[in-house]
Amino acid sequence: MDQKRKRRAVGLGLVAAAFGAIIWSLMDRPHRDVAGESAQFKLVPQELAIALTSGDSIAALYLNAVVELYAVVDQDDGTRASFEGGVVAVWDTLNSHRALKKGELLRVKGRVTGYDDLFEEVRMDGLVLVDAPGAEQ
Repeated sequence: MDQKRKRRAVGLGLVAAAFGAIIWSLMDRPHRDVAGESAQFKLVPQELAIALTSGDSIAALYLNAVVELYAVVDQDDGTRASFEGGVVAVWDTLNSHRALKKGELLRVKGRVTGYDDLFEEVRMDGLVLVDAPGAEQ
């Protein structure tokens, strides 16, 4: 019986180690690089809001997609920016950005995370500045 217990203990240890390795690999995924991804859609904020409120099948196309917006800044507090037309986006923490001015027209991109029915806002994260029309490069 001693031999059977040792084999069972070794077997359970190997199973636990394999399970732990699988969990570790799932948790240790790299941060999604929205800045490096190409935009799947190019829209203005109003179009994105309409798409996300028009039904599950259409909204599903945009969820978790990288979207480029041609937008007018409503507010920027350094952590998140809001745009006219009902889009609120959290800045990407890995890329630096300049402060935006209210009324500024520019292109940004980010990942669509959902639509907030209560506030009637499209939510995005990983926001990065693509460029500001008329700005020097």
